[in-house]
Amino acid sequence: MPYAAAVGAVAGAWLLVGVPLAVVAILAGACLWRPSPLLVLVAVAALAGFLGSRALDGLADPPSGPVEGWVRLLDDPRPLGTNGIRVTVRQGRARLEARAYGAVAARLDDLLAGERVHVSGTARPAASDWHRWRHVAGTLNVNAVGERGAAAPLAAFTNHIRRLLESGARSLSDDSRAMFAGMVYGDDRSQSPRLYDDFRAAGLGHLLVVSGQNVAFVLALASPLVVRTRPGVRLMVLLALLAVFAVLTRFEPSVLRAVTMAGVAVTSAALGRPETGRRTLAWAVAAVVVADPFLVRVLAFQLSVCATGGLLWITPALAEKLPGPRPLALAAATTAGAQLAVMPLLVAVFGAVPVASLPANVAAGPATAPVMMWGLTGGLFAGIIGEPVAWLIHRPTAALLWWVRTVAAAAAGAPPAMLGAGGAAAVGAGVAFMLVSRRLERAKLAGVAGTAVMTVALVHSGLAAASPPPGWSEAAGARLFWHESAAVVVLDEPVRPSDLLESLRLAGMRRADLIVAAAGGASDAHAVLALRDRYRGAAAVAPPMHRVPGARTVRTGDVVQVGSVTVEVVSDSPELTVEVTIGRNIGPP
Repeated sequence: MPYAAAVGAVAGAWLLVGVPLAVVAILAGACLWRPSPLLVLVAVAALAGFLGSRALDGLADPPSGPVEGWVRLLDDPRPLGTNGIRVTVRQGRARLEARAYGAVAARLDDLLAGERVHVSGTARPAASDWHRWRHVAGTLNVNAVGERGAAAPLAAFTNHIRRLLESGARSLSDDSRAMFAGMVYGDDRSQSPRLYDDFRAAGLGHLLVVSGQNVAFVLALASPLVVRTRPGVRLMVLLALLAVFAVLTRFEPSVLRAVTMAGVAVTSAALGRPETGRRTLAWAVAAVVVADPFLVRVLAFQLSVCATGGLLWITPALAEKLPGPRPLALAAATTAGAQLAVMPLLVAVFGAVPVASLPANVAAGPATAPVMMWGLTGGLFAGIIGEPVAWLIHRPTAALLWWVRTVAAAAAGAPPAMLGAGGAAAVGAGVAFMLVSRRLERAKLAGVAGTAVMTVALVHSGLAAASPPPGWSEAAGARLFWHESAAVVVLDEPVRPSDLLESLRLAGMRRADLIVAAAGGASDAHAVLALRDRYRGAAAVAPPMHRVPGARTVRTGDVVQVGSVTVEVVSDSPELTVEVTIGRNIGPP
């Protein structure tokens, strides 16, 4: 039954067929009278389709024009561009993405989810799928911010917890503090472009946000406190704790899946009918998708379900096959099971996955659990008691975060090896062989074949070139000039710093000697700061009246010598135009 319910919920939510409520009621009654897997699948699919269609209808008439009144924040304000913020708010019955810039943005920046504020601005309908699948009907350009209002009691309590955790971690370095906020309570807003890119390159991006394992650690911390209480009391306490953690972490899709799964597990155990992990996952998927059918289109939820499925189906098979000490084999199997399960989805979305993700996750994994558990306990105490005791409390946190950061930086700094569609298919075939060999006791040859197929796929994964090709080449929002004696990056158009760093890394760029900020505006300033954080010692030049910190001002006719490469400024109005020569004129493409 749970598998049929999960499949039906996903199918109905994806297709969004508007089934009449009367038909849904008839199917539900038939399930109660004589349940069967096929009938459950159809009934749940009809219910998910009905609810999803209603949710779509709710977005059909978004507010438009001037808006003035109280709004309630549904998440925390996030950076937008170089001097703005964006935050999802509820205005009346509609969800809007509020956007503000400059001084107006500064008045919203320190608010947290659940708090209220009086605003005025202009609303317009949202057109993107990204907004639609998050129930956002339109955008609101905020012109003025007025009075503030308190949050509801539960939201106010969780906001107080977040502020205590943030206050207690002030002694950590900038990167460590950003990692701590992401790993412990899901706040990824202060992560630098270099930190984000390093973790993504290492396949450790999931560590920078809360995930299902955080829920497991919360239950592990709470279990000793409630183990001796009555089953009913224990159930209520654990469910309340799960609800508080979901609010604390802003209902992240992976947390929703894990909280629902944990709720199913503790409820079934309290009723004396414990479910297996696989059936619990199926029930959780069905419940979450019926509650919010749009989640099936959110990548974070898809990855969470796939990773959990890998832990439940693939990890046990790998643990039996891997040699070596049992603890090490189990740790490797756990990491590999989750990574292998999400690999097809990552390849479909991003085109390739880093091979380094498997060893990087094995190396960093043991340090993540203590950070999450100590972060919620010792970190909370550090926020309450303050400095200098908070500094001492967070010394273990700092050491653990240093290790995770070092693993990510080392994996990101290695020559990029990416597994594409062909390699992922071969790995998938190897996993299938291994699962078959576990099912069929005599099919040992299948297990050997599976291991061989995966090994060949990993060995033949594509290694990118050690450096870009000589001369000019393109990157996201920039042009690169590469020579053995110098590397020049020309910023031609606005670009997100994280996208630029990723593009340069995949191109094999291991150094940058000169950065040319062609426009010299705020966008270039952010990009140059990110590049100089990645490539230490890189010089930067910009046109007159630029806004790039630490950049040298150059004008028409100026010449900059970098190694044996000569960069001449042909024009400085309205933007820098440069010509690069090395013995002879190579020039821009």
